[in-house]
Amino acid sequence: MAFTRFIINKEVIFDSDANILHSVEDESIKVTLNAPTARCLKLLLMSNGKVISREEFLAEVWNARGVVVSQNTFYQNISLLRKSLEQAGLSKDIIVTVRQRGFVLASNIEVTPCSNTEGNNEEGGIKERIKKSGYDEEIKVVNRNTLGHEKFFFGKKSVLNIPAWILLVLIVMAAINIILLFFNIII
Repeated sequence: MAFTRFIINKEVIFDSDANILHSVEDESIKVTLNAPTARCLKLLLMSNGKVISREEFLAEVWNARGVVVSQNTFYQNISLLRKSLEQAGLSKDIIVTVRQRGFVLASNIEVTPCSNTEGNNEEGGIKERIKKSGYDEEIKVVNRNTLGHEKFFFGKKSVLNIPAWILLVLIVMAAINIILLFFNIII
């Protein structure tokens, strides 16, 4: 069974299909990861405490997709992953650097994998897993079947992966170009 969701320390839910970290305590906290950063996190979560070397990361995250990146790009993604985990509510020290060997999740980190169907199932769902493990507050699980992240723009839902202000600027620029084109035709 392929796991697509992971509960990290009963504090954050990682949805690897949507590349999103959800805070369990505050449903308004959602951190969207870029695809390579999300693949790095999934590799760490599935490693079961094994140290993952830089070469393994490069092979699994980039080379398997025909992409060759520099070491700098790799380290930037690890840094971005650490910052994203912190934004979602986890400790900054969740990813441990093992000198001359690679990276591993801290030993005190509890990871509970869940399949995508478990999120919709009442008995085996994410809410029930968290409740059974001792977390007693009510949480809201967001089911993701779309690419990108949902935002509300002028009251309508959008699944674009760009900020709303950029979309607004593009619309205004298009309107200005149409008006200028109209005046050039008349004159």
